[in-house]
Amino acid sequence: MSQYMSIGKVAKLKNVSIKSLRYYDQIGILKPAFVNTETNYRYYTKDQLYLLDAITVCIKLGIPLKELHSYVENDSINLQKLLYDGKILAEQKILEIHNCLETLQETLQNIGSAATGLAKIPKSKSGILLPDGFYHSVIGVRRLLTVPLDEMDTPKYYGQHILKLFVTAQQQGLTASYPSGILHEYQSGVYTRRMFLTITGDTAPQTAQAAEDPELFCLLPEGDYACRRISTHVSDFDTVREEMKEVLKEADFLVVETDTLSEQNKKDGYPFELECTIIR
Repeated sequence: MSQYMSIGKVAKLKNVSIKSLRYYDQIGILKPAFVNTETNYRYYTKDQLYLLDAITVCIKLGIPLKELHSYVENDSINLQKLLYDGKILAEQKILEIHNCLETLQETLQNIGSAATGLAKIPKSKSGILLPDGFYHSVIGVRRLLTVPLDEMDTPKYYGQHILKLFVTAQQQGLTASYPSGILHEYQSGVYTRRMFLTITGDTAPQTAQAAEDPELFCLLPEGDYACRRISTHVSDFDTVREEMKEVLKEADFLVVETDTLSEQNKKDGYPFELECTIIR
């Protein structure tokens, strides 16, 4: 029995009620790996914890419990369909929230408030001159949860990586949210790409933790950034260099590609932003 965990242990590990686990069993989305016929106690394996994380994330995104049974096929859950529908709901919710924040920001600006939020592209910033097509933005500290992108990855598969990051955040006990994007890094002749989500709240890892696992965490310091809007994802080294050549002052670089999540930006045809630290 050493390979099994009791329902109580699973509930404690994942902060899920025993009642919920029993209900997941009842509707067929998370069957115990073993049930003691004498005691009727339920037991689970470590491999099932990943599935429980995925179910928890999708429920948080708004998939009703009563609808989860529709993802069960041949006594097993169709995890790919569940995660895909969760992704669609997440994108809709984030876009709705972002649009609300933009409306609030415009209202605050109109009444002369000094409060800040999701500001639009700044018209000018004194003291910093940038080439045509770029604008200046001061961006605060960002703590990111990342996953490597392979050379063959294309934008149509990026949603799978975002879902993987949401599940990873759940497993790490972190709160991750949009904005999402891609880190383009070129160091000592090696070009790498990593998909990211933003870690928010008091659970954000500190610098020491990020340094221990650089492939999972990335800490971007506060700074001045040269930014420009682009219409499509950037997928290779040459394109990154070409798009940002006017502001790249060194051979090595880190360029942040962010999804702006603005319906207006998408209508205008420029839904992504490239950001590069300004070297004075």
